[in-house]
Amino acid sequence: MARIFLAVALVASSFGLASCTSNSVDKVDLPADVAAISDPLIAAVKRGDQKMAEQHVAPSFVDDSRVQFAEMSALLKKAPPLTPALYVPKQEFLGPNEDEVSVTYVAQDGKKWVSAEIRMYRPERGAFEIEYWDVKEAKDPPPLLAHAREMRTFTNWLMVAITITALLGLALLIWIVKRRTHLIAPDPVQETRRVASTVRDAD
Repeated sequence: MARIFLAVALVASSFGLASCTSNSVDKVDLPADVAAISDPLIAAVKRGDQKMAEQHVAPSFVDDSRVQFAEMSALLKKAPPLTPALYVPKQEFLGPNEDEVSVTYVAQDGKKWVSAEIRMYRPERGAFEIEYWDVKEAKDPPPLLAHAREMRTFTNWLMVAITITALLGLALLIWIVKRRTHLIAPDPVQETRRVASTVRDAD
């Protein structure tokens, strides 16, 4: 029984620590065709290569991209390396549309958060094009990322509750089985009664 409760404590501690370290940014694995466009854009903006960045931007957004490029590049240059933290396909009636997606890269710089949002679409039988991108600096993480972190914490504690319930149920089952075995086959009791013996005299 003690081992069961020790296991419960260890599981609860591990999940609790996972929830407490929520300041870390979990990397999202992007689809290859998405990362092939978004990763080079982030790299180009960070090193100030406007010409390379525009190769991935849709023609309709090139002018706006040029206007904001210098400011956004300066933010990324002084920020730590950004990590892809969110990948959100456009939600439609029949399900997510993988041809219209939003990707958010994030880095925490001390008490500040630097995020780069990229929206892209894939023309029919073509490669993804970036229709919008922006870099922001704020004291709080992006709202969608904060929501995802809250859901992760909730899931962690839900798993703790399920695990504890399962282990307690197992402990109760073991106790019942042991108790039932004891009732069906009680421990043998040593015979303490005196046994009378008769000795016959030899003829």
